[in-house]
Amino acid sequence: MFMVGFLAALGGMFCIAVTQSKQAKLLFGSVPSGGWRRFAMWSGTALLISSAWFGVAIYGFGVGLVTFCAWACFAAWIIALALTWRRSQK
Repeated sequence: MFMVGFLAALGGMFCIAVTQSKQAKLLFGSVPSGGWRRFAMWSGTALLISSAWFGVAIYGFGVGLVTFCAWACFAAWIIALALTWRRSQK
């Protein structure tokens, strides 16, 4: 059950990272269209909210919010490392 919330947070952070032109260019090689970026922002927000809801539903309010913060921080760390690695490859 722990992995489901983390994967939702990872997907949300990935979608939000793709909405920024510099990160999208690193990941894909080109900047996506405005409509796709808007869709990625909404879906990333929905994934992060669902991850927070999942953590609170499984672990309770206090521990669930702390767990969500851990998922979100670890997901952002993975995305940042992936972007740094892609930058060093170019």
